[in-house]
Amino acid sequence: MSATPALNTLDRMAVFLDFDGTLVHIADRPDLVHVPPSLLTTIQEVYDRLDGALALISGRSIADLDALLMPLQLPVAGVHGIEHRDASGELQSSPASAIPEAVRQRVIALAATDPALILEDKVSSLALHYRQSPAMESLIRNELQEIFTDLGQDFILQDGKMMLELRPAGATKGTAVSKFMSEPPFAGRQPIFIGDDITDEDAFHVVNQMDGYSVKVGPRDRDSAARYELPDVAAVRDWLSPLAHPDTG
Repeated sequence: MSATPALNTLDRMAVFLDFDGTLVHIADRPDLVHVPPSLLTTIQEVYDRLDGALALISGRSIADLDALLMPLQLPVAGVHGIEHRDASGELQSSPASAIPEAVRQRVIALAATDPALILEDKVSSLALHYRQSPAMESLIRNELQEIFTDLGQDFILQDGKMMLELRPAGATKGTAVSKFMSEPPFAGRQPIFIGDDITDEDAFHVVNQMDGYSVKVGPRDRDSAARYELPDVAAVRDWLSPLAHPDTG
């Protein structure tokens, strides 16, 4: 990996940003993340200077992101690309297999075995966070693997930072990047994707194929497909700032 190159708004770029662990620090609970007003201002300014060619691509739902980023309403891919809102504000959802109610109840029961476990129900997926109870990882992994095996090929069991998620197969952060790059104002620009987690690897691969910039946030990871790196959330915000204020950056 190399240090992330300096860019400016004269470059015809399309910027795609993961949220948790990239723009904001990961919290013990997904609902406890802090979004400073200064970050909202920076995102809005970069969005304006790129003529709208900035989108968030996250495992969170679009509704969740909108609530956290209020009053911003950006182009967004939510739930790893299952949900999609384009630059015109049109909402779309990829066809996805519904999680059977019996499976939902099994996961709810698993989450109830330890009050420190956090179940994030995104309707089309179920994410179980064990950050506050790391000793539960082996049990959770075994139980969800058994549930996943019973579900079949229409679903995947997705690893993440101190979490596991059952979600429909097909849509990924990589397919989300591809979809945005086929739409205005992203089409014809050079893509940049910044993310911190294994869930971002599909997007790194797609951006690499498009001769763009794939940027991994966090400690150096030789197994990552990302070609560039930033050390932490603060570095991501510092990288964005000159795009918002090119004359002073």
